[in-house]
Amino acid sequence: MNVVGLNKFMFAMIQLIGQIFSVVGVVIYGAFLRKVEVRWVLFWNCVITVISNFFNYAFAKRWNLDWGFSDMEFIIFSDVITNALNTAFQLLPLLSMFAKIIPKNIEGTMFAFLTGAWNLDQSVLAPMMGSLINAQFVGVNKDDQSGYSTLCLISLICSIFNFALLPLVALRKDIRKANRERKIQQDILDKESLERKAQRLIKR
Repeated sequence: MNVVGLNKFMFAMIQLIGQIFSVVGVVIYGAFLRKVEVRWVLFWNCVITVISNFFNYAFAKRWNLDWGFSDMEFIIFSDVITNALNTAFQLLPLLSMFAKIIPKNIEGTMFAFLTGAWNLDQSVLAPMMGSLINAQFVGVNKDDQSGYSTLCLISLICSIFNFALLPLVALRKDIRKANRERKIQQDILDKESLERKAQRLIKR
């Protein structure tokens, strides 16, 4: 932050603006993405993530100054856009898909698990992995930040591997088929339970 002349208050305000503009992501999802296949939405989220990480790398290399953008303009623009698009293309599609595949009567438990896993990843695992990579291979610290662009490059390369996980995301037809099969199995179990209860009553 000292390199680009950004104090803690300005950094906090940028984060606040980014969170406020997450509401724009909710509007985008509700208006344009709600009926689109989740796998396709997540594909575009992977594209957006790669572009965002490229911008971070460009900022670390100070290319934004060559493009005519000041540091403050580049930070605000990239952070605001990233927060809005992450909400529209990542968070809401995943929550929507979970709502469709979760069996009845355990919705609260599964959503608690989902949000807990999400926060664990964003707040603990991702920073921990980044710190490990930095400590083992790069060595950026408050006195030597010459390798910061290398960290951004590693993040850019790793973001490309997200595309390999897309085939694991279920399509709507697969979800409907699984829900039908689950309903049939539940109906069979309910019928067997009623038959057992009827047999017990007859024996009495």
